[in-house]
Amino acid sequence: MLRTALKPRWLVLLAVVLAAAAVMARLGEWQLDRARQKGERDRQAAAAAHPPMPVEQLLPVGTPFPVSAVDRRVTAHGRWDPAHELLVPGRRLGDATGLWVVTPFRLAGGSAVAVVRGWIPDAGSAPFARTALPAGDVDLTGVLRPSEPVDDLQPGAVADAPPGQLPVVSAALLAQVWPYPLADGYIVQTSASPAAADQLRAVPTEVAGGLAFQNLSYALQWWLFSAFGLFFWWRLVRDDHRGTLRPAAPAAGAGPPVVDDETVPAPDATADAGERP
Repeated sequence: MLRTALKPRWLVLLAVVLAAAAVMARLGEWQLDRARQKGERDRQAAAAAHPPMPVEQLLPVGTPFPVSAVDRRVTAHGRWDPAHELLVPGRRLGDATGLWVVTPFRLAGGSAVAVVRGWIPDAGSAPFARTALPAGDVDLTGVLRPSEPVDDLQPGAVADAPPGQLPVVSAALLAQVWPYPLADGYIVQTSASPAAADQLRAVPTEVAGGLAFQNLSYALQWWLFSAFGLFFWWRLVRDDHRGTLRPAAPAAGAGPPVVDDETVPAPDATADAGERP
């Protein structure tokens, strides 16, 4: 099979197929980039269609988290409560694993909402983060997220957590340690005025916009064409190796058929005539 594939005609055809496959693969990547760009534009357009709303209007205390509120931009006016600040370990940021800093934000009506203020690499940075919070009123903006599920936690995960830490950001768990009514969900902070002086690293709030289906289908088609070209070349080489390629048609005026390398004799007309009665 390898000797057959190394024939000059198949090597030339392979070079042509590889060049065409490379072009089609690049066209597929281009269509995939277009699909991402269009999906991001759709996401930005959807976000622009929903201006920030006060968190009290979008998520009243005592109501379940509405599906329509996921990833909505919200505003809040209130005060920080650094005395009840908590850490949530096992959170990735880039290639590092650290902790989220979760602080209660007291609203005007006496309720509160959990706010993920930022990310720290280790628990030793938490005391400074608490003392760096402003004491007066704060105007907060962020992105609203639903409470993280507690059903998947291992037995004893909450009880075994170090003091001042919780395994997930869940209103059901926070209500057990914070002494005021809580909204079901939490805010990932994007800005605050006045800002804290702790220089926490921001937690990303970007949401993938998905892929435009039409451009994605074009990308898949180009990749399939590329793979089919290589498969077609392999089939031709295999058929040549097996000797099953269609033989050339016989030339006009060819002699009689040959059987066992001997020419079949023509019938003797005189003999047939002599035997007639």
